[in-house]
Amino acid sequence: MKKTISIIVILLGFTIAFGQTADSTYSVSTDFKHIIFYAVSDSNSDYYYPKLEEKAKNNKAGLTTTDCYYLYYGRLFKNEHKGLPFLASPERMDFDKALAKSNCKKIINIGVPLLENNPVDLTVLLHTCKCLNDKKDDRWEDYNSLLTNLLNAIFSEGTGQSPETAIKVVDIEDEHILKGVLGFIGGTESLHKSENLPGRVFNVWSKGGQKLYFEELFFEDIEGMELK
Repeated sequence: MKKTISIIVILLGFTIAFGQTADSTYSVSTDFKHIIFYAVSDSNSDYYYPKLEEKAKNNKAGLTTTDCYYLYYGRLFKNEHKGLPFLASPERMDFDKALAKSNCKKIINIGVPLLENNPVDLTVLLHTCKCLNDKKDDRWEDYNSLLTNLLNAIFSEGTGQSPETAIKVVDIEDEHILKGVLGFIGGTESLHKSENLPGRVFNVWSKGGQKLYFEELFFEDIEGMELK
């Protein structure tokens, strides 16, 4: 995994210095989720979720970082994010098997359709992007653009240096991709509660005196909100 992530970050030309300061606009609270929800559920909004999904399918290079911000965090309110979102589909399980065997042909053949349904699955997107580049596939530029903008969008919400600047993820698996992008490989994992942020729990990775904070967001925090 370390080798793969290092390669893809070089290909992306995407650099994040560990310890940088983010321009974080929102805190994770009911207000944060209301802001996201109303932006992606209003058909008159530039960030109406069906519009963003259509753009992700047909015009990936046209997506801005702000588009990707709402595309990523708006995923919280999709129907399939309810219940047991951590259960992998058969197609995703096949993707993981192809990934374990480093079978780029299968990774692309399975990954591209998976991304049509969920363009913000960072694991699928990163490895599909890498394989497209390895195969010199013309689609690489579009997927590379999507991945770069998604990373920029996520890191705009936090650097992970403290609970207050925790990196906010909609899927706990995304932590491993984001750790790699930051060059934070390995480490031990623990849960952390902050007295300054009651009711919120953070996943903390520790290594050599450094700590990286993540906060997984959950649909269940706001009842009755979902995208049809």
